[in-house]
Amino acid sequence: MKFIDQVAFITGASGGIGRATTERFLKEGAIVIAADLNAKMLDQLNRDFKPEYENFSTTQLDVSEYNQVQQTIDKTISTLGRLDILVNNAGLSPKSKNWLESDIEEWHNVININLSGEYFCARSAAKQMIKQNQGRIINISSSAWRHGGVAGGGGVSYTSSKAGVIGLTRSLAKSLGMHGITVNAIAPGPTHSPMTTDWLPDREDSLNESIPLGRVGQPKDIANAVCFLASNEASYITGQCLDVNGGLTFS
Repeated sequence: MKFIDQVAFITGASGGIGRATTERFLKEGAIVIAADLNAKMLDQLNRDFKPEYENFSTTQLDVSEYNQVQQTIDKTISTLGRLDILVNNAGLSPKSKNWLESDIEEWHNVININLSGEYFCARSAAKQMIKQNQGRIINISSSAWRHGGVAGGGGVSYTSSKAGVIGLTRSLAKSLGMHGITVNAIAPGPTHSPMTTDWLPDREDSLNESIPLGRVGQPKDIANAVCFLASNEASYITGQCLDVNGGLTFS
């Protein structure tokens, strides 16, 4: 298995992509810490995974709170002695409406979780990875950063935050490369998950027609890409955005 004895910290771990990524890393032998704000969903993860995987634990975490992030990751490192992989998956996508009508607070919430949260986690994890002279950071963006999001002015905060993730990824890759740490992003296209249940089922047929591979994504499609970027096979890849969208958009 690819990740025996490696420690992986995954945020937003209870959702569709986060859960699939958690399961994939567990199957590959990693020691997994699943972090999420939703305590009930974390309880469900424990019920589903803990009986089979002793190397699994959960922690409640609000990624928009830097002190909480730092304390949680520091505790992980203190307990396990290392941190090899960070998957920045926690995200917020409010229901789309015209950006001129949305509350300013919504903008702050989306940026704080989707962009600042990834920065906070990377900053907290990087210190240990630098000591190890090794590490993998995978940031989850979105295909929205390429195509501009929803027509009519919806999703401006979400699209902006996910574009920011790409800049963050590239900057961190330059900063951390000398320490043997790779930093990459994944931009999923439309993917079945709790975040997309409000709109994806109604649009799936039309999306399938516009996607060259003829279907929208499944969480395991993204988890497979995360697993690759975290592996030794991707050791010479950094600062990149891997589009996982069935060909909906191209670089």
